[in-house]
Order: sequence, then structure tokens, then C-alpha cells
Amino acid sequence: MNRQLTKTALLIVVINLLSRLLGFGREAVIANQFGATSFTDAYLLAYTLPYFLQAILGMALVSAIVPVVTKYLLANETEEAWRIASITLNWTTLFMALFALLGILGAKYLVFLTAPGFNASTRELAISLTKIMFPSVIFMAGGMLLTGILNAKKRFAVAAFAPGFSSLIIILTVILLGQYGIHYLAWGTLLSMLGGLLIQVPVLKQIGFRYYFDWRLHHPEVKGLFYNLLPIFLGTAVNQIYLMINRFFASGLGEGSISALNYAGKLMNLPMGIFALAISTVIFPLLSEQAVQKNKAEISLTLLSGLQMVLLITLPAAAGLMALRTPIVQLLFERGAFDQLATQMTAGALFYFCWGMFASAMLMVITRAYYALGDVWTPLFWGMLSILVNIGISIAFLPVLAHRGLALANSLAAIFNALCLYLWLKKHLKTLYGAKLLKSLFTFSVGSLFTGLAAWQVNYYLGLTFLRGSSLKFLGLKLGLSIGAGVLVYGLWLGLVYREAIFGLWQNVKKGSRFMNKDVE
Repeated sequence: MNRQLTKTALLIVVINLLSRLLGFGREAVIANQFGATSFTDAYLLAYTLPYFLQAILGMALVSAIVPVVTKYLLANETEEAWRIASITLNWTTLFMALFALLGILGAKYLVFLTAPGFNASTRELAISLTKIMFPSVIFMAGGMLLTGILNAKKRFAVAAFAPGFSSLIIILTVILLGQYGIHYLAWGTLLSMLGGLLIQVPVLKQIGFRYYFDWRLHHPEVKGLFYNLLPIFLGTAVNQIYLMINRFFASGLGEGSISALNYAGKLMNLPMGIFALAISTVIFPLLSEQAVQKNKAEISLTLLSGLQMVLLITLPAAAGLMALRTPIVQLLFERGAFDQLATQMTAGALFYFCWGMFASAMLMVITRAYYALGDVWTPLFWGMLSILVNIGISIAFLPVLAHRGLALANSLAAIFNALCLYLWLKKHLKTLYGAKLLKSLFTFSVGSLFTGLAAWQVNYYLGLTFLRGSSLKFLGLKLGLSIGAGVLVYGLWLGLVYREAIFGLWQNVKKGSRFMNKDVE
């Protein structure tokens, strides 16, 4: 990566961190106001399909439009790039408006299909909330298309903060209106999606984007974009289908199971949303440029750097979350209606979610390499197989581990998917530098094991001292010291056994060169 991209990635990390903190603030105020109850189960179920579409259709739109817009920008055909983007925006908005109408009319059937285990009162509440929030899919799709346009122009900051801005709207809604019932939370969620779209408009004007009221579908690039959108949509849907599988099985378990999986999933996604998303977002336009230029050697090196960077962060993060899962959940959520049982359920799910965190992070990078290369069907094929793996493991472990078995199934399916997709890339790229990646994986894994052990030991022994209290102050101090110990141990490990990698990373930050790859360039 060049110097500017490295600096941009660091900036996006900071913005993603702020957005994620706001996201956890959102979850915390919701948990405090409504707890892990049938009310939150109904809200989360009602939010499932809009969120599902936000996560998969939104990312699919970004993945489809970035290579196309990048192609025309590289050819200095800026106006044509804006015209293609406008046609896509027009048809997407119309389609999503019709889809929202169908969702409102069919809310009863959607709730029954996705949560057959709900009792009558919870089901009726979920139907009501679904009707309120379903129009948010219109704003979501439009907002993600704007994000794709900005990413193609390498303007990442505002788009990265849009989720944080949406979370801020929900936080204010709960604080001001949450006491009047969960329906106000649903209305705030709808408004938050609109806010995430509108915040990007001023930056679009800055880059010179011009909107065209053009509905021509015969443009070859537009036809190709929509043709690619379906397999990208389905391939991107894998993680969200995992979520729907979780909620389908968990709806027949004890009260709060869906909520526990939700809160645990949010915690697991924190390092991915901060670091892996930043890295994959920044390298995607670069991969697209290299694909347009047919420079597969550079694609291989960019992919290797991206995978090494996400492993460097997500492996120790997973170890730390596993070691400190209970105090983390206590600090963030255990207050108000969120009791000790909810903490135990959430911490148990978090432990098993963390097993597959590294694989989920790798998938964010690997799939973008496929999309940049124009291969939209391979990620779909392996993703669908991983869904079958997920269902099979869920059925096998549900009687033994309850909702924790669903988290374990997600992790094992993600590992299967990432491994198959990575190996299949040999069909496109001359070399994957697999030995070098495996060396990094082993080194980071061993260091992460020491990291988790150090964090757990420090937290345990601090609990035997004057910090054994359960107040937020004591919990926060113990966690801070425990995390600090883990970071210190990880840094020492890397410094001892992987000095070349650390030096390469430092050079990457200073000079913008690729890190850890000097021996393969």
C-alpha cells in the first residue's frame, strides 16, 4: 500500500472505533431500558430483516459499484461514472420502495417464518415493530450506494462515520423517549437510517458528483452491475443468514437467548468493525484498480498484506475477549433489567463466537479480491455450502450447548468458508504466498494464546485484591489493567519471534511500503 492509503486506513480505524463506541453506547442504553426480555427479542426480530438487508444488500451494492465507477474514473470518464451511479441509484430506490411495501403488508408472515417459537404477545409486538422499521430499507440502500461512490473516489471518512451517526440518533431516542415504550425505539431506528444517508450528501457535492434522472437499463455497465448484484448479494448474505439461523433455533430456547446471541455478536464484531472493515474498505479500490490494470502480481501482494494485517489484530482480540468475556459483559451491559443470568448467557455465547473471528475477518478481505477480479459466483458457491455446514453443526450442538452451540456453529462454518475461498483463489492468481501467510497465522496464534492467558491471570489475581468489588469503577480498572497486560505480552512476543514483521509494519507506517513482504517482492 502507498503512504496515503496507509494513513487513510489508520484514519478509518479511528472513525470506526468512534462509530463502534457509539454502537455499544446504543446497545447499552437499549439494554438498560429494556434488558434481555421478550420486548428486546421482538425488537431484534423485527430489526432482523432490515438489518439483514443493510448488511448484505448494502455491502453488495458497494461491492458491485466500486469496480465499475473505478474503471471509468481511471479512464477519465467522470461524467459517465456519475451517470451509471445515478441509474443504479434510481432503480435501487424504486425497487426498495416496492420491497418495503411488501414487507409491511406481509409482516405477519415474516415474523412467523423467522421466529415460530414466539408466544402470541411477543409475536404481535414483533409484527407491529416490523411495520414501523421496514421502510428503513429504502434509506439504507440509498446510503450504501452513496458510500460506494465515495469509496471509489477514496473518500472514506464520512461514509465510515455514518453508522455512528445512526447510533447517536437511536441513543438520543432511547434517552428521551424510551420510557414511553419500545415503539419509540422502532421509530428512532427508522430515523437513524435516514440520517446515515443524509450525512453523506455534502461530501458527494464536494467530489463533484452529478445526479442524473436517468432510468436507462440498456447501458452495458448498468446491466452488468445488476447482473453481478444477485450473486454478490447472496454471497454477502452468508453471515446474516447465520444470524437468522441463530434466531430461528434460539426462538425455541429460553427467554433472552436471542438477545444474548445479539449482544455477544456485537462484542465479537467490535474488532472486526474497527480494523478488518477499515483494511478491507481501503484496499478494495486498490484491488479494483490493479484488476483493471490486470496486475495480478500486485493483487497477490495486496491480498497478502491485507490478510496479515487482519490476523495481526483479530487473533489477539479474540483471545482477549475469550479470557475476559464475563467482566466485559458485566461492565458494558449488567445494569437495569440486564441481570447476572443475562451476563452468563451473553458471555457463554461470546466465547464460542470468538473461535471464528479471525476467519470472518479474513473473509472480508478475500471476498473483495474476488469481486475486484470480476468473479462474483465463487464466493456465493462456498458461502452456500458453509450455510449447510452451519445448520448441521447447529443441530448437532443445540441439545448440548443450547444457544452457545449456535455461536460455535457460526465460527466453524466461517473457518470452513474462509479456507475454501482462500485456496480457490489459485484459479485466479499465480501465487498466494500461502507459506508466508501460514507462518504469520502460527506466530500470531501463539502470541494470542499468551495474550489471553496473561489477561486472564491478571484479571483473576486483581480480583483477589482490593479490586474484588463489583462496582463499575473496579470492573473498569481491572479490565484496563488486564487488557494492558495482554497487549504488553503480545508486543513482547512479536518483538522476540517476529522482529522482521514488526520492522516491516513500522516501515509501512513511516514510508507506506508493504509490511512483512520484503522477501517476496
